Amino acid sequence: MKKQIIIVLTILSIFLVVGCTNVKDKEKVDKIQKTNKIESKKDTYIKYVKRLKKITTSDQELPFKVDVVYEQMAEEIRFQVVIDEPTGEIKNIRALAIHDKQTDDVFPSVGIFDDKVSLVPNKKPSGVILVGYIPYEGDIDDFEAEIKVLIEYEYEGNVKTSYYLTKK
Repeated sequence: MKKQIIIVLTILSIFLVVGCTNVKDKEKVDKIQKTNKIESKKDTYIKYVKRLKKITTSDQELPFKVDVVYEQMAEEIRFQVVIDEPTGEIKNIRALAIHDKQTDDVFPSVGIFDDKVSLVPNKKPSGVILVGYIPYEGDIDDFEAEIKVLIEYEYEGNVKTSYYLTKK
């Protein structure tokens, strides 16, 4: 009887050790995978910023409209990059807007750290808005900046990357 109890307890102990080890290993794998996804998104963001800094002209033919709107705030300028009025179905949009001013903030983006979006004519959402802030204490009429936008998307079955550049 004692031998049977010892054998049962030994087997039970082995299952407990193996089971706990597997749970801990799974948690480690999940944590590593999550870290890798974040690092991958960060790498994509940095790659897009570097690519945008080299851009000197806008693409002429875009299947949507891009506008940049500026608004004076207390000690900063808020800018909004509006992507709307698609001429057809625009899928899986990733966009990033940068400016040429010194800032401690990240640049506004969509589809990199969050889900990609799609635009379909006459359906919601009707547009994409990227909002950023630039430190500035002067009058908005005297404000000068260069805004560059990278927009990656699917249109008519093709993946495209377009650039938009504007100066105020």
